[in-house]
Amino acid sequence: MNRDLKPVVHGISVDLSALQTIQHKCSPDACRNRPSCCSRYVPHVNRAELERIVGCFPQITCYTSSIKNGNGYKNVFEEFDDGTCRIDAKEDESCVFTYAKPSGETLCALHSVALDLRIAPVDLKPKACSLWPLTLSEETKPELSVDRNWREFPCNTLSDNDRRMDTGVMNIVASCFGVSFLRQLL
Repeated sequence: MNRDLKPVVHGISVDLSALQTIQHKCSPDACRNRPSCCSRYVPHVNRAELERIVGCFPQITCYTSSIKNGNGYKNVFEEFDDGTCRIDAKEDESCVFTYAKPSGETLCALHSVALDLRIAPVDLKPKACSLWPLTLSEETKPELSVDRNWREFPCNTLSDNDRRMDTGVMNIVASCFGVSFLRQLL
């Protein structure tokens, strides 16, 4: 396949060249006492994502108290005029759902709660989080690509085989868009 072509799968243009450039392996241990994606990005969420997250607030407080407000919960979503929402950040600019283990790893309370509930993290976390370090533009013609700052994080490295997609990247694509999407892309 010509690497300059951007295949379109299910209406999404895919920057295949960019996806083949990166190797990704999420490893909270690698982010010990270092900035992680959760400490640098605050994602937008749609209504369905917001409702799933709010429904898990009691479980989330087992990992982070940043959403507690006395006997209730804070509104941790900023709503915009177009109806979209963004997850708030803590004072240190990390996502309100991040928490640190005593050993220093920065983790996601949403991811941890999903595992506790025995559901796939992609079924609770916002799509933007599940996709990271990949991105999906919100344009009229969406494009799947790689976050421009991917090299800043230890879970990402430059691929040594630019003709094949890394297993970690393939897993992200399959979990967020489905196996048939991945098959069509490959």
